[in-house]
Amino acid sequence: MDSNTYSRIRDSLGSHRDIERVTRDFSQPVGVISAILGQKIVSNVKQIHGRIKSQSKKHVIAWDRGDTILNIANKNEIPATLMASMILKEMGHSKKYISRMFKDTNNIQDKRIRDEIVQALNSDHFFSPRAHLIQVEKAKMGENIIEKWLESHNIGYRNETELRNSGMARTPDCVLDTTLAINDKEVSWIESKALFGDENEHKYYSNKQFRYYEQEYGAGMVVYWYGYLDSITLDGHLIKNHEFFDGASADVQALLNLGCYW
Repeated sequence: MDSNTYSRIRDSLGSHRDIERVTRDFSQPVGVISAILGQKIVSNVKQIHGRIKSQSKKHVIAWDRGDTILNIANKNEIPATLMASMILKEMGHSKKYISRMFKDTNNIQDKRIRDEIVQALNSDHFFSPRAHLIQVEKAKMGENIIEKWLESHNIGYRNETELRNSGMARTPDCVLDTTLAINDKEVSWIESKALFGDENEHKYYSNKQFRYYEQEYGAGMVVYWYGYLDSITLDGHLIKNHEFFDGASADVQALLNLGCYW
């Protein structure tokens, strides 16, 4: 995706309600638009979280006066799960207890708190426990599509679990038994990323993972399932998206649609 289109898409997204419209306006898969929105929200939260958290006492006062957790979150333009956590911590609840509350709201005795936490979690498509589980499932699905593709082409490989069991500390999702020629490049490993490859994400993973994989295994291929910016580069390596795996179209469509319609 070119940077201009990406900027226009990103600027058009404010909340989950915008996804369907932006998907239609830019003729992109819904999963791509959802991924870009999610990464925008995470980036924004990193910038404002400290300031909003420092006002936790004010948020509790507003809640005591009858305002809801969801409404307070919306006023402060922060995901409702995070606002709920801030308010509960200010009330004196421990991080561990709050985590248990979020995982099983049925155990919350106070009806108002229970109802408002349920409302907050159901509205939060990016920071709630459900959103986290969906992201974990996306990661697994991406890895499974790659493994199925390798097996369908009779390409031998070791997956991350097998590599770790053999004592490897830094492991891509798949290391090939022999190099594979793709686009005139010899690839030794494949890494799956269930996200959109923007500048920040790519720089982060290049420093954290990709350069170590290169040192250990040689050149490889990174798959950003939800697309990537044309401007990012990976010297000596390949970058692909879901279009590379057209042969697994049903699985790819399931991955692109997962979590976009709740």
